Amino acid sequence: MSEMSDEPELSATQDPTEAPQELGDIVRSLRSASGMSLNALAGAAGVSSGILSQIERGNGNPSYSTLIKLAQALGVGVGEFFGGPDPQPQHVELVRAGSHRRLLLSERDLVYELLTPSLNGQLGMIRAEIGAGWSNESAPFRHDGEECVIIVEGELIVVVGDERHELAAGDTITYDASIPHWYANATTAAAVLIGAMTPPSF
Repeated sequence: MSEMSDEPELSATQDPTEAPQELGDIVRSLRSASGMSLNALAGAAGVSSGILSQIERGNGNPSYSTLIKLAQALGVGVGEFFGGPDPQPQHVELVRAGSHRRLLLSERDLVYELLTPSLNGQLGMIRAEIGAGWSNESAPFRHDGEECVIIVEGELIVVVGDERHELAAGDTITYDASIPHWYANATTAAAVLIGAMTPPSF
């Protein structure tokens, strides 16, 4: 299966509640910590210097595939790009509805929310809304640990290595997350999933 949607490398933010500058600051901070120049990171990630400059200046949000390239070039997980500061660890940590940290992407049909306060504990959980026709076959996930996903709404194709599974609401799948895996929504309605990862990596 080929990727179902064409992803722009960058899109202007249309929702005033989103803060692309925060993502830009994170990218710039990670780049500075790595000792890479803007041109060096752009070259390593295979994106144009102009696109990277716009991201760092907060002029738009990158596509998922662009964010994957930047994460790989920086040697970090995609989870490093979640907005908001990491809270101080507590015995009990509560995140109220509407205050979950989000991963800002150019695709309006892909929304990630971090359900746990951070990815620094023993467990990480995310909620993802995947729009009709979206697929990341061309940029599969691959990270350490074990992952369990439950489909909350809709239907989703989940491919782990050479195994393809068609999941519907209520179905769960657990797998070794170090094996390349990708999702595809081949329906005309959005799918919603909740994923748990241990140790947290994304």
